[in-house]
Amino acid sequence: MTWQWAVPIAVAIALGLVTPRLLRALPPPVDEPAARPYVPLATRGFAAVALVLTALAGTLVLALAPPYWFGWAGLSTVGVLAAMIDARTGYLPAVLMRAGWVLTLVGTAVTAAVLTDWQVLVRAAVGAAASAALIWVFHRIGGGFGFGDVRLAPIIGATAASVGWPTLFSALILGGLLGVLWGLVWRALGRGKTFPYGPALVAGPYLALVAAVLMPA
Repeated sequence: MTWQWAVPIAVAIALGLVTPRLLRALPPPVDEPAARPYVPLATRGFAAVALVLTALAGTLVLALAPPYWFGWAGLSTVGVLAAMIDARTGYLPAVLMRAGWVLTLVGTAVTAAVLTDWQVLVRAAVGAAASAALIWVFHRIGGGFGFGDVRLAPIIGATAASVGWPTLFSALILGGLLGVLWGLVWRALGRGKTFPYGPALVAGPYLALVAAVLMPA
């Protein structure tokens, strides 16, 4: 149905409109209470990029995994915006991560109800826990992940696992590989040892969907 394609566009427009106000309202990072790193991002240009990327993310899911679109709504909106913020500031705002948890939970429940397949919720729960545990281990051993990545991980895991276990595995592997490549480029440019991993983690599930089409089992 053609009207379905208008939904991710409408969601993206709404996100683009509220992005500047949201960025100005976000509380500062806990470890820098006097900083306001998000306020300089509250521009029309940043909002326009958020709109475009959110629209692309939503339409990609609608094209490749339409029954799961609701379950991916949290990642395609809050997740994409958080990844953009991380790329510019090195922070993944905790408030956005919590909003992403709620949106992903609600969206996954809607998907399970529409498909009458409650295994979707089981996979999402296991995927969220497993992804969070994995990223927490890397965070603890100094693998380049911050605690914001740990908060992001349940959204990544639940979203990808809602489609199936192969999607979860592919999302973590492809997102991890992308992060490693980006980290090498980051260091080659002399920008330090720490780099924002959030964008690669968010890209992982979308890469997994594309890979499933290009290389079907």
